[in-house]
Amino acid sequence: MKRPLRVLLLGVGVASCATTERSDTTPVQKGPDVELQRGTAVYYASKFQGRRTASGARLDNSEMVAAHPSLPFGCVVRVTNLREGHSADVTIVDRGPSAQGQRQGIIIDVSRAAARELGFLDDGRTPVEVAIPKQCGTRSAD
Repeated sequence: MKRPLRVLLLGVGVASCATTERSDTTPVQKGPDVELQRGTAVYYASKFQGRRTASGARLDNSEMVAAHPSLPFGCVVRVTNLREGHSADVTIVDRGPSAQGQRQGIIIDVSRAAARELGFLDDGRTPVEVAIPKQCGTRSAD
């Protein structure tokens, strides 16, 4: 059974930690309005639990959240494990992976809950495809 996604709300000029249920529960679908990125996904280490993310929210590894170097906070993307075929929708709440990770082909860091749903919690990393709705747009990396 899928858990409801949480969307981070950002105040004007001030990051807020408030969350709300996602009103649009339509899964991200491939098509002309979706950009695809391929690379490797990893997941947050336990030591990051409760730490502040770049959006100002505290990381909760039980939520379906992720870090991406350039997507806007609150953007919901579909991540598909290319080995297992499992998919999960995650909300971008943080910046990452690190520059070193990006050089190694890592394109997204996901929470432990997302890694579990994607089926790579034991492996630590997996090849993925990230489907990004065009309405998310992109922004330059910080």
